[in-house]
Amino acid sequence: MQRFFIPKEDFSGDYIISRDKALVGQLKKVLRAKEGDKFWLFEGSGLEYLGQLIELSANQAKFLIIDRRQGIAEADSQIVLYQSLIKADKFEWVLQKTTELGVVAVVPVISARSIVRQVTPAKMKRYQEILKEATEQCGGAVIPELSLPVSFTEAIKHAVKQPGVKMIAWEKEEETDLIKAKDVCIFIGPEGGFTEEEIGLAKDSGITSVSLGKRILRAETAAIATLARLIT
Repeated sequence: MQRFFIPKEDFSGDYIISRDKALVGQLKKVLRAKEGDKFWLFEGSGLEYLGQLIELSANQAKFLIIDRRQGIAEADSQIVLYQSLIKADKFEWVLQKTTELGVVAVVPVISARSIVRQVTPAKMKRYQEILKEATEQCGGAVIPELSLPVSFTEAIKHAVKQPGVKMIAWEKEEETDLIKAKDVCIFIGPEGGFTEEEIGLAKDSGITSVSLGKRILRAETAAIATLARLIT
């Protein structure tokens, strides 16, 4: 059954009224939806609502809520990904795939070797849309939180305040493998990896350096491979 994200402000009692042009257009022109059709709708809190379409006009879609449930596809682990900025298309791929895997938050990090040093408001809006669409597609009920880009130092300060295990992936680490836990913060480097100074700062802050294996992975591959291993 088709699923859509609907902002909380569009909920009113037992009804959901959306005036989102993209959603209305998809219902009318792509899905050719008609009154009586049912869809799973979610607003990002973890709940899902079974909505029956009762009105579809050129300007709005109105649903009657006929059932609700807790989201059934959320991961047990609470993983925050501190992803160093990489080239836009690759970063978008990381956002999409890690959302599918169940990441709860992504913090873009400006590392010493990051080629990308800033993200425009338009690009941030694009990233948010990718997270929404990926959540709709994968059956999730909570859209991952996306922070504004921060420096590596600020990311470290943010991570140490979070609960659970904190790790930083480093290609020179040979002894410590990924640590599975319910709450995890994991740092993934940019195309050139983290510098020795960054690893030192992380370790001094209580963050454990970990190995992802003997092969050197691309930044985008490392993020997805890490999430897959932590969640399964």
